[in-house]
Amino acid sequence: MVYVTPEIAELLGAHSGDGTLYWTTWSIVWELRGELTEKGYYFNNICPLIKSIFDIEIKSKFRSGGANGVWGVQTSKKEITNFFLQYGFTPGTKTYTVTVPDYIFSSSIEIKRAFVRGLFDTDGCLRFGKINKDTLHTYPRIEFGFASVDLRDSLNLLLRELGFRLFIWDDRTYSKLCVSGEKMLVKWIDEIKPKNPKHLKKYEFWKENGFYKPKNKHTATVA
Repeated sequence: MVYVTPEIAELLGAHSGDGTLYWTTWSIVWELRGELTEKGYYFNNICPLIKSIFDIEIKSKFRSGGANGVWGVQTSKKEITNFFLQYGFTPGTKTYTVTVPDYIFSSSIEIKRAFVRGLFDTDGCLRFGKINKDTLHTYPRIEFGFASVDLRDSLNLLLRELGFRLFIWDDRTYSKLCVSGEKMLVKWIDEIKPKNPKHLKKYEFWKENGFYKPKNKHTATVA
């Protein structure tokens, strides 16, 4: 049995979402990347989380990738790359093979919630839809879309253990999972305690106004 704390579980959840572990000519490299708008999340949460686990200062920065670049962390420090090896992650693509580790299922509720928090903050989205064509965007939906069916299905089991109602489906590209409704959103915020401002700002606007106004007609269904 590996040793797991809430901090470790949160970082493993984040890695399961947007992390990469790969070989170069000289060493193994670990990366965690997000959108440029998530700079604050990396400054205020990911970098301090790494510091708390490894006592190592890692600075987040702009990196190439996507249409306009990304923001994230990258390191080949053995303390960090060996950590992910120890917890069952291997170098190479994990897109179709990643899953919720067994040791998360056998851990405490606090650790389970921390893993979900890391995964949601990096690879989940909060959306607000219309109940019908004549209403505002009032109905909350917490959604995940994964290339890995195993990750979707194992997260399904984990969230049900945590008392969430949800449904799953597949489209042509992703295996999807959704937790929906006001009661479930409030429970999510209170118990999972997400830290990414992109989620929290939407929630606070919805909580204050009773709806969330997308920036344009395309963002009603975009994370």
